Amino acid sequence: MHYSRPSVLAPFLLTAILANISPADDQTALVIAEVQHEGPVDFQKNILPILRANCIACHNETDAESDLNLETPVGILRGGSEGPAVVPGESSQSLILNVASHAAEPHMPPEDNDRGARNLTPEELGLIKLWIDQGAKDSIQSESAAVEWQPLPSGVNPIYAVSVSPHADFVAAGRANQIFVYHIPTKGLLGRLTDPKLLDKGPYQKPGVAHLDLVQSLAFSPDGRRLASGGYRNVKIWQRIDNVRRAALIGGTGVVTCMSTNHDQSLTAVGYENGQIVLLDLISGMTQHALTGHTSSVNDLCFSSDNTRLVSGSEDQSIRVWNVSETTELHAVKTIAPVRAVVLVAGDTQAASGEADGVIRIWDLSAPAANEEEATEEATEEATEEATEE
Repeated sequence: MHYSRPSVLAPFLLTAILANISPADDQTALVIAEVQHEGPVDFQKNILPILRANCIACHNETDAESDLNLETPVGILRGGSEGPAVVPGESSQSLILNVASHAAEPHMPPEDNDRGARNLTPEELGLIKLWIDQGAKDSIQSESAAVEWQPLPSGVNPIYAVSVSPHADFVAAGRANQIFVYHIPTKGLLGRLTDPKLLDKGPYQKPGVAHLDLVQSLAFSPDGRRLASGGYRNVKIWQRIDNVRRAALIGGTGVVTCMSTNHDQSLTAVGYENGQIVLLDLISGMTQHALTGHTSSVNDLCFSSDNTRLVSGSEDQSIRVWNVSETTELHAVKTIAPVRAVVLVAGDTQAASGEADGVIRIWDLSAPAANEEEATEEATEEATEEATEE
């Protein structure tokens, strides 16, 4: 067993119980100070620290030598194999004070103790004496009062814990009281873990909160399907479940023709037959504003690598580029034929389109609007030649 502090009372309490206590020479008795204390002596605040530093290592619920547990007043009054360690209101008759003050043999702690124990100071003895004379009352329940939690300040976002799954597929990071889970191969954010009970009881109302306080530790199970997180006085086990609905479009605008999810998997774009595009936040499950501009079916969607832009191709023979955060149109290109597929290339500066006439064309998204048709024709010829050679 590990002892964090040297024990003083423990070694001599046990000896006192097993031996016959005899009066001590007045010259060997320690001085007990007359302590002036404002209000009643509180066991939790005033007495327990003395016992914890000197006695409880050997006299606790788990390791109660001579059946004596000094962690609570109840245990002290119950005593051990030789009876109570304290007589309420009678400090002179209390074993714990007599042996600690050397008022009875054997003197404790013994001179040759191997715990580095020291004699209690006059003030410590006086405080124990006063507590006993006041009735040795229990006040330990005061520590168990409910904690009134408050939301963490918005600027507090430290990462104290990180864990990687055994097959290096996922990494979990504890940021403040949130747990972010990332997919390592794609470097994308899968989302934040949410304890629904915290949303019911407060002080938080939005999803994404895993603990009330800072996440201090994280660990994946050997199979990578469970994650343990540690916070203030609790440990939570999270189960990874596949094919779980993360969000839903309620009351859509028509027939869905295509979908695309951004690289950190926080946002999904949904294209409709009527030309609308709707953005769905996968973290909150909320539907964002619709993108309008196409006049016919949206056939394909693609996010930029930095997740700031969305490119769409439509049956209306156009390619449009959208600012995702502001939900505004940045750029529009008139194509040769209806667009059936579109993807960003060349560092997201160009769009490649697969069109209804069987031709793959490259479009320069940085070209001025007046030169779009010219740039398109040149790119079309080059793309057609390359496709023919292949």
